[in-house]
Amino acid sequence: MNKYTNALSTVLAAGTLIFTNCSNVDVNKMAQEQGMTINPSPLELHGDSVVFELDTKLPPKLLKKGYTYDVVVQYNPNDAEPIEVGVVSFNGDDYADSPEATPALNERMAFAYEDKFERGQLEYLGRATKVKNQKVKESNEGAFAAMPNNQGQGVITTIKNVQPTFIANFADHGYNNAEEYIPTNVDFFFLQGSSVLRSSEKRGAEGKELSNYVSAKNPTRTVTITGSHSPEGSTEVNTKLANKRPEAVQKYYEYLLKKNKVEEETAPQFVTKPVVENWTAFKAILKDSDKFTDAEKDEIMSVVNGSGDFVSKQLKLQSLASYKKLFRYVYPPLRNAKSEILQIKEKLTDAEISARAASIAEGQMALDSLSSEELLYAAHLSSDLAAKVKIYEAAIRKDDSAIAHNNLGATLFAQAKQGGDVMALVEKAIPHLETAAKSNSVPEAYANLAGAKLMKGDVAGAKADLEKANSSNPSVAATANAVKGYVAITEGDYDGAIQYLSSAGDDATVVYNKGLAYLLKAEKSGANDFSQAQGAFNESGTEWAHYGLAIVAARKSDAATVISEIKAAGELKTKAAQDLEFFAFFENADFQAATK
Repeated sequence: MNKYTNALSTVLAAGTLIFTNCSNVDVNKMAQEQGMTINPSPLELHGDSVVFELDTKLPPKLLKKGYTYDVVVQYNPNDAEPIEVGVVSFNGDDYADSPEATPALNERMAFAYEDKFERGQLEYLGRATKVKNQKVKESNEGAFAAMPNNQGQGVITTIKNVQPTFIANFADHGYNNAEEYIPTNVDFFFLQGSSVLRSSEKRGAEGKELSNYVSAKNPTRTVTITGSHSPEGSTEVNTKLANKRPEAVQKYYEYLLKKNKVEEETAPQFVTKPVVENWTAFKAILKDSDKFTDAEKDEIMSVVNGSGDFVSKQLKLQSLASYKKLFRYVYPPLRNAKSEILQIKEKLTDAEISARAASIAEGQMALDSLSSEELLYAAHLSSDLAAKVKIYEAAIRKDDSAIAHNNLGATLFAQAKQGGDVMALVEKAIPHLETAAKSNSVPEAYANLAGAKLMKGDVAGAKADLEKANSSNPSVAATANAVKGYVAITEGDYDGAIQYLSSAGDDATVVYNKGLAYLLKAEKSGANDFSQAQGAFNESGTEWAHYGLAIVAARKSDAATVISEIKAAGELKTKAAQDLEFFAFFENADFQAATK
């Protein structure tokens, strides 16, 4: 039960009467012993409605047969016309001449909330009616009066403390700052049974390519040389050839390094790999060859794919009519050493990229001094939000990319979260986010737009944009859950809000909203355990979180903590002076001082 409504049996100012002569009864005067309790009190807003329970009963020996007594309940806002909420009816035929008080009738009542209803008073009147033959013969009613003991005085609107969440979702800049390589392939071929690298190979096209590459002193990470053999000879011989052929190429490469005076510390790492008794390359060459009929190919493949070891298969191949063609067209390319050389791609350092980007942003260097990806990467590297804005603006001038537009909008969000003019920065971000969204290539743009629309109060628009975002992206998923959590709170679905917000990241506002959902859930259920709300508020650390902690303290009647947390809530402290969450502290001098 709400702490403001200890179960009261109170004397009402209106409503009960002695049924002797209905027309002569003073309803207000005779209602001295009726009991009534409102829970919660003050009233509370959850979702879009104010729901409360009214318990009321009548004293013994009061009702007579043929009579009814109604308690009519209305809510009377300070700044609007009263609205009828409900009626509790007692039938005299059920309780006539009862020596005991009537059983308490419990009625669940509700009314749709409007902002103008926040301050007001729940009121009631008593109405006596004589009924005969199902027709009203006489009726007498009192005047509306406030609920006793200040029950139902105003509406607590803590649910409206939910804060819209706008998370800055940056699209990937597309730049790879890791070491990258440019591959160069050089193949050398050997005579049957030989591992000697012939002069003709060194002077040939492949040899010249390797010589030119080394003489250019290209920065190289690795040289991987793979040696192979044709299907001839013993396993011992084939293994030796597959190992010696790469060694011959490595030796020649090292000669070229020395000849061109390449420093040892910049020399590449060599990796040699033998391929022994493997039919993969054989099959590929045979498949692509036009020197064999389909029947010959089938015959050869039946041997290769058949039973037996490598040596036995090569002996079977020698017995085929097509063997001479195998020896001439297939075997020679297999007697090789293939080299893959990984040249290190030249790149600017991060510091060089950042320096150029700063100059470009200030108009001191041409836009083509960096690629689009490098410019976007420079913005990513910068921790200065104002500098990021300028770099993204330069990126937009360069190629008007969707990523640049989205990331500029996200940076404006980040500025807003650091204490800038929130709505002005959000409004400035929206056109860029809309431009990015039109490309349908940047899902982050729709997530950012959802946050922007939530800030403007357009919940439906925010939900629609989230439908267009790709929630498989972790940051987009976090934004989606943050928005869904916000909406769930406004609808009074606190369990749903907690579930969404628990998967919405660690943004301070997200964590605060989760704490608020825990608080509202406890308030709605009448629970006294606020530990989960406190934990989330402490983790968030925002001014709204301190305000939430003050509400928790008020619910626990902890005046000292209420005051200390209100002081920590910054400008929100003045809100507390009128917040019915702190109704019990309105007369506390220290509370009054803290809220000024």
